[in-house]
Amino acid sequence: MSLPSRRLTLIIFCCFIVKIILALYLPLLNDEAYAIAVSREFSLSFFDHPPIGFWSSSLFTKLFGLENYFLFRLPYLLFGLGTTFVLFELGKELGDQTTGIWSALIYNLSPFFLFSGGFLVVPDGPLNFGIVAAALCVIKLHNKPSEKDNLLLILLGISLALALASKYQAYLFGFGCLLVLLISPKKTAFLKNPYFYLCFVIALLGTVPTVLWNLQNQWISFQFHGARQGSSIQIGNFIQMLLGMIIYLLPPIFLIPLIKLKDYLSTISKHIKRPSPLDRLLVLMALPNIVVFTFVFISSKNTFPHWIMPGWLLLLPIVAKSLGHSKRKIQRLLLSGSVLIIWPFLGLLIIHAQTGFLTNRLEQLPAWDNTLEILDWTPIKKPLQHLIEANRGPSQPKLAALTWMEAGQISAVMKNQYETHVLEGDPHHFSFLKKSNITSQTFLVKISLGLKPDIINTLKRLRKQDAKAVHLKDVVLVRGVRDYATASIYMLNQ
Repeated sequence: MSLPSRRLTLIIFCCFIVKIILALYLPLLNDEAYAIAVSREFSLSFFDHPPIGFWSSSLFTKLFGLENYFLFRLPYLLFGLGTTFVLFELGKELGDQTTGIWSALIYNLSPFFLFSGGFLVVPDGPLNFGIVAAALCVIKLHNKPSEKDNLLLILLGISLALALASKYQAYLFGFGCLLVLLISPKKTAFLKNPYFYLCFVIALLGTVPTVLWNLQNQWISFQFHGARQGSSIQIGNFIQMLLGMIIYLLPPIFLIPLIKLKDYLSTISKHIKRPSPLDRLLVLMALPNIVVFTFVFISSKNTFPHWIMPGWLLLLPIVAKSLGHSKRKIQRLLLSGSVLIIWPFLGLLIIHAQTGFLTNRLEQLPAWDNTLEILDWTPIKKPLQHLIEANRGPSQPKLAALTWMEAGQISAVMKNQYETHVLEGDPHHFSFLKKSNITSQTFLVKISLGLKPDIINTLKRLRKQDAKAVHLKDVVLVRGVRDYATASIYMLNQ
């Protein structure tokens, strides 16, 4: 890999520093805490996703024997850094040094990729790295004849295996790679090369843990994700997804590929028997993900914009190529404007979520001011530990919550040292963790917005599990200078 320019080094350094600051500043989000909690026990795969995104969370904590938010996030910071470098190389292959710099830059300017692909404990970090590394191998294999084709095929297999072992969207990317093979002028050479089949075998190894685990568990992951697919037209949901993607990506990064996509699609059939431009190969690799999830957004409810992001990730070098053109000053101006509007807004929300500075002076908090998703659960640890010690019975205590998200938070804040149960709703992977058959004191934590938790109603729900369930204590959680939420602690025998 060539030495990046000083500009790229400065971009990467600045963005990496921002990510480190955010990784140190922000408490664990619900999805992060859940991943950390359920990965405390080794599993071939997990209810929600393939294993790499979960295994990675404990990589450095087990290595150093320490548990803190930053060490949990460190592998994902490195995945984000690696993705930035690979995108630089991918942009260079498609255009020149300038295209490479723009590719790295827009990856780090896009809110979704900076957060979810940059430092959060979610599978998008390893997925993004695996996808762009595989795409770079595909592009290099088609760019010019090389003596390194065999090595590139092995690296392609490893990259595909990493992506396939990270998130299910990688399967659609793999299908996109097959589309490239179908139109590739080197198809005959690939099919005659034993390293091509080695590449295929290595890639399939990335599916083995997921397939074996699901085979043992009635294919429950596929059932879970399949149930999200709807069967009716949902225009409102589709519009929400479009707006979400515009914010996740920044408007120009979202709109430039749409403007170009029609041109690419209209010319694909004309180039079937001729060498395809390299950017068209990226479009083909991106197309299955974009088409499938566009259909899902139109036909389903309660979807999320990030499902389609792996497709857009592959289009970033094409956007970069357009932005790097000397005549694209208006596009660059729009990108700068988007950054100056959206990022300060997101920055205000991040600071407000931790300090409440926008509403602290109001007598009553407005309905929109619910930041429980990124509330710091750390203040619960000591009071809960004292209650556990004071009420400890002869057997090992347990923890519990009413939802899988709260269960993840309380397990993570207690350093995953207690068996944790989800008493209501879908427990996700908590149902696959080891459970003891011994009845013991179980301490349940329920978070409520405000200072007046509905203790009576919660006890009614808990007494369906244990008629002697009791409320022990309320812990007030402060946001900034204001009492903001209440952690209610209950005890029952489970």
